[in-house]
Parts: sequence; structure tokens; C-alpha cells
Amino acid sequence: MLRDILKADRLSDFDGVRENNFTILKFFLAFTVLFGHSFPISGNGSDPITMLILPHPWIGRIAVGGFFAVSGFLVSASISNRSLRDFVVSRCLRLYPAVIIYSIIAVFLIGPIATNVSLSQYFHSAPWNNLWNATLWEWIYNLPHVFSDRPFAGATNGSTWTLPVELRCYIAVFAFGLLGLFNSREMANVALILALLLIKFNYSMVPLFGGNVQFQEPLLFFVIGSLFWVNREYIYLSWLLCFLLVGSVFWFAGTAWYPDVYIPTVVYVALMIVYRLPHVDMDKFGDISYGVYIYAWPIQQLVWVPGQGPYMNALYASLIVLPLAYFSWRFVEKPALKLRRYLGAGSKKLKAEIASRA
Repeated sequence: MLRDILKADRLSDFDGVRENNFTILKFFLAFTVLFGHSFPISGNGSDPITMLILPHPWIGRIAVGGFFAVSGFLVSASISNRSLRDFVVSRCLRLYPAVIIYSIIAVFLIGPIATNVSLSQYFHSAPWNNLWNATLWEWIYNLPHVFSDRPFAGATNGSTWTLPVELRCYIAVFAFGLLGLFNSREMANVALILALLLIKFNYSMVPLFGGNVQFQEPLLFFVIGSLFWVNREYIYLSWLLCFLLVGSVFWFAGTAWYPDVYIPTVVYVALMIVYRLPHVDMDKFGDISYGVYIYAWPIQQLVWVPGQGPYMNALYASLIVLPLAYFSWRFVEKPALKLRRYLGAGSKKLKAEIASRA
């Protein structure tokens, strides 16, 4: 068995491989969150997949964990291969443009459409306070007088609580990079393992995260994803090992060991999907997962009508969310990412090009 595992490709063998499934995986995770939310949004409790896999977590929670696992892996690669300036520019351009546009749309379009009071009352309730959401430091969940008649009353966006966690993770990685902790595998491992132990056993003392218990599990996924990147030369992507890990998750379900098995397994399965399954070229359509994630909940709330079931809610919302997410990618996120060449440190040739245009 061990011999079969050691015959498999190492994770490091895929360094620089562009034909991977990160884009399709992130889209699948975002759509899983949309599908999972369609049940509570329509007042129908939990989805059948979650009920089938009990006592394992809700599928949306697993999907969020997958997002943070992938993020920890990719962001650690980014800090290892870029200057600190390039890292900051890249992360800001990935996070902020789309959420700034979303915040404006939420306050000035979705709110006026979905409010149950007059427009004058709505705007007198200072809905623009929600524009502070675009900072991603804190998140105001509810617009005043919006969606108050829905089964999931008042919640303008139940997905975006994770974005402040993501921002804090980026800041933590930047701090590690500033201290040179990603300069060697040994230093990175010591720092990340100490962080992991602090998060698990003394979470209230973790800087930046303020002891917010809701942030703990995503942070664990992120750190373990980062550890996978740092130790990729020693991690084998084996289907046999994958099945053994998934089996262990079911074996340890309901025990105190469950989180210690479940989180690394989700990270491992995500990377198996990315690198070992046949490549699905979704890149030609763009990376619309971020748009799906941030727009799904408010659109699901918006299209809900009395008597509508979860499947119809997911279907009708998808018909709006998918074009909206593509629009966000094509006209907001992708153009913003192109600014990296001008705002990052860049090469001498690029600097000369910028200087010639100044």
C-alpha cells in the first residue's frame, strides 16, 4: 500500500502546470453555496445532501472550507514567488474592485427594489452605511427594511461574512512574508504549525481575528492549505491515499478527532480535483466564482416568492447570477487584474514602458 502511494506524483511535480482545475473547482464550490442556501432562503431547512451525510457538516460549510484551503495554498505560493509589493497589489486587485461594485449595487439598486417601505423612508435609514462593507474589515449583514418579509428575514447577504476572514488571512501572510518566514521551508513550517496550535488551542489570543469563533474554522483551512504548499515536495497525490482519508472522515465522525481528520482531508481532496482529475478548461469563460459567491444570496432573496421551493429558487437565481458574475469578471475583475503590471514592481522592461507613457 505504501509503495503504491509513493509511486504517485508529488504535489510539487505540478508546480507551474497551467492546465489545472482551480477555476472549475472554485466555481463548483461557489455554486454549492448557492444551492445549499436555497433551502433556508425558501424556508425549507437543510438540503438533502447534507441530510444524507449527517453528522458531517452542511455542504455550504464544506464548500467554504474548500475555498479557504485553495486560498491558503495559492496565496502562500503567491507570497513565495512575488515581491511584497506585488503581493499586496495582486491581493487588493483581486478582492476589492468586485466587492466595491457589489456594495454600490446592493445599496442603490437591490435595496430600493426589495425594501418594504417607501424610498424616502429607505434612504432616510442611512443604507449607505453598508458601503463600509467594501473595506472588508467588518460586514454589516442587513440593509434597513430590506427582505424583511422573507423566510430568512432581513438578511441581505449571508455569504459575505467570509470576506473579512479572507482579508485577515492575507494580512497574516503578508506579515509572515515581511518577517521572511516564507524564505525557507523550515521557518515556514515552524511559523505555520505554531499558528495552527494557537488557532486550535488558544484561539482568543490569535491577533487580527478578535476571538470571533465564526472565523476559526476557515482560518484552520487556510493555514493547512498553506502547509500543503510549503510541504508540497513531500505530499503524494494518490487516489488510494485519497480514499483512505475520506474513509477516515466517516470513521471518526462524531468523535473528538473528527476536525483533525476532516479539515486536512478536504484540503487533500480539493488538490486531487485540481491536479489529478482531467483538465476542464473553464478559463475561456473566465473565473466567475467570486461573482457567483457575492451575488448569489441577495439574488436568491430577491427572486423568492411565497410557495417557491428551494430548487426553483436555485434555478431562477442562477439565471440571473451567472450572467451577473460573468459581467463582474469581464468588466470589473479582469480589467482590474490587468492593472497589476502597472502597479506592481514589475520588470525593467515594464518600468521603461510605464515611464514612456507617463
